[in-house]
Amino acid sequence: MNVVNQLYKEVDCNREFMDSATQVTVEDIEIPFITLINSPKKLSTMTGIPTFQLLEKIIEIYKTEFPDKRKHNLNYKERIIMVFLKLKQDLSFVVLSILFKNVTAESCRVIYSSLIPCLAKILSCSIYWPSKEEIISNMPYCFNKFPNTRVVLDCTEIPIQKPKCLSCRIKLYSNYKSTFTLKFLIGVSPGGLITYISQPYGGRASDKSIFEQSGLIQKMNSSDAIMVDKGFLIDDLCMSKNIQIIRPPFLKNKIQFSKSEALLNKDIASARVHIERINQRLKVYKILQNKFIWSHNYLAFDIITIISGICNLSTPIFANDKFPV
Repeated sequence: MNVVNQLYKEVDCNREFMDSATQVTVEDIEIPFITLINSPKKLSTMTGIPTFQLLEKIIEIYKTEFPDKRKHNLNYKERIIMVFLKLKQDLSFVVLSILFKNVTAESCRVIYSSLIPCLAKILSCSIYWPSKEEIISNMPYCFNKFPNTRVVLDCTEIPIQKPKCLSCRIKLYSNYKSTFTLKFLIGVSPGGLITYISQPYGGRASDKSIFEQSGLIQKMNSSDAIMVDKGFLIDDLCMSKNIQIIRPPFLKNKIQFSKSEALLNKDIASARVHIERINQRLKVYKILQNKFIWSHNYLAFDIITIISGICNLSTPIFANDKFPV
């Protein structure tokens, strides 16, 4: 009996030793932040990237085009997701350093600044100027009355921090927005793809001057048409190249529009509303909603290129039934 009791005591001691050896605390368990983004909806909400397939393709191209043999605390996927998380949610680098452990806020800033130009080069290929034949073969019903339309133009503005330089303040102040802004000329095809993005201009620049300096008219052919709003007073520029301007009629000194003018206004608004939908997609990214950091103004063109590229690779703004069979 004494021998049996002794054996039981030895078994109990061994069990206690094994239990204590396998115990862990909550602090010992670290779950990488990106593992929480485990569905397409979460990926789109957090980063703006619509599918995991697109994310993996971006990572694959980045590895090929921009190989980096240096050691990093974050892998390729984590670094790219961090950048898109910054663009979509505009989180501070301090917050990003908390979400992505083992990196400091300064490291997050360096990763962001270094990856933005690379991602812009990767995604810029999805923003291209289509041929006239491509435009015609992808013309939705709402443009039936404007079959020569080559591009729909609009300018979009993003707020930016007040610069210290007085001359910069003068150039950046927008009377329309009553604040300091960066202004871009955006071109959208009738089929709903972003086909042109200008370099950033100060908010003071007029739509006409941006159009003239962009050189976009050199991409147009004779008999093409440009759809614009009333701010684009570019008649003289387009007349020299025999380019038609589709623009809502001005009321001028009249009390009201004629019936034909009212119908034209309605038809143009029905077609042109889609560039507003594109602008809305761009502004979903909070980096374009909040005040842009002045010290990062050199990244502005690359950032809007990345966002526009993702928009072009996302769900089309037109359903299939909006096009002729």
